[in-house]
Order: sequence, then structure tokens, then C-alpha cells
Amino acid sequence: MGTRIAYRINYEKAIEALVFLAEQQPGIDIYHVAKVLFYADKMHVNKFARPILGDTYICMNHGPVPSGVRDLITDNPWLSPDLVDKKCTSLEIEGSRFNLTAKRKPNLDYFSKTDLDCLRTALLEHGKKPFGELREQTHDEKCYIESGINQPIDYALLVDDDNPNRNAILEEMEEAAAYVQL
Repeated sequence: MGTRIAYRINYEKAIEALVFLAEQQPGIDIYHVAKVLFYADKMHVNKFARPILGDTYICMNHGPVPSGVRDLITDNPWLSPDLVDKKCTSLEIEGSRFNLTAKRKPNLDYFSKTDLDCLRTALLEHGKKPFGELREQTHDEKCYIESGINQPIDYALLVDDDNPNRNAILEEMEEAAAYVQL
């Protein structure tokens, strides 16, 4: 395998994903958002050789964190004012745990059927797990174990070793990552 596989986040789609999660589970916190998106992307990569949002996951103390989504939720000053305005008209974010509530319905046109299937499945499986259980689970992930703390996670590490299509998925991801629009 060659260089690290990385994508470019689609911020507009990320806002719609946040609205979707907040509508499905009002009050979902930043931690559960991060883990649901991680597992949705991991599932989608293993089935379809591409992530949903293309965010850069960072290996942090409590597990993988989608950095662009984190920036959106926490109002990183580096974000464009237009993007912050779109987020603010779409979501209510409250409290020290950054709990999200949707202010509107998500625009599902941003998503493929497979995107939505993986988001729903990940939310159902991980959206209400206790913090400690979810933290332990993500710390057992190969991508977490093999990435340095505070370092970006290579999307290649999200492909399961026992996936029968592993080599084809990795090859497709290596070829497409620099060009794909999510």
C-alpha cells in the first residue's frame, strides 16, 4: 500500500448529517455524534469503498474524532462565516457536552441510500451506548491502535482485515480518494 488514504470533507453534507442525527436522536452529544459517524464511515468503507462525509478522523484520547465535524459543533474560528451561519440555522447546540437538536428537517438529497442505511445502523448500534463502553470499543479498533495519538487516521485502517474484498477496496480507495466528491 502507498501513501495514507485521505478524503476532503464535504461540510454541507456534514451539516446535513448532523441535522439527521439530531432529528433522529434529539440531544445527541458530540461524543456520540463522533462515534456514530466513525462507525457509519467504517461500515460504508467496508461495503462500498468510500466514506460518507470524507472527514479526517483524529486519534484522540477518547477514540477517533471527525475533525471537521468537531470544528462545526464547537464553532472553530477557522470556519467560514457562511458555514457557521448554515450550521447555526440548522442546529441548536447546548451545554458542556454540546448536545444537538435539529432546527429543521435534514436535506436527504445529499445522501445516497447506502449513506443513510449506514448512518441509521450506526446510530441504532452506537447512539445510546454508555460513554465507557463506547470508548473501550473504539480503543479496540485497529485504526485506533495503529495510529499515533493526535494523528490523522489512515482510511485504509478502517478496512477490516477479514473483509473478503479488502484488497479491491483498498485499491479503489487509493485511486479515488484524491478525486472523489462526497
